[in-house]
Amino acid sequence: MILLLQCCFFFQSFIRLGHESGLYFDLKYFEDIVLEGRWDETENYLSAFTKVMDNKFSIKMYFELRKQKYFEALEV
Repeated sequence: MILLLQCCFFFQSFIRLGHESGLYFDLKYFEDIVLEGRWDETENYLSAFTKVMDNKFSIKMYFELRKQKYFEALEV
């Protein structure tokens, strides 16, 4: 849930990026794959818009995704 809130915080940046680049960030799709725990697909989708080391926000988003993926792997 925290990850989702953090992703929503970055939504404004994605909207601006979409306007500048002509790419469209589908927040609903992103939310769905996060909630379903499809972590590889989540990272692949996100990487179309930002790379891990692009800025401090990207680093934080990838960190949170990978942290959640790790925690879920521990539960299995």
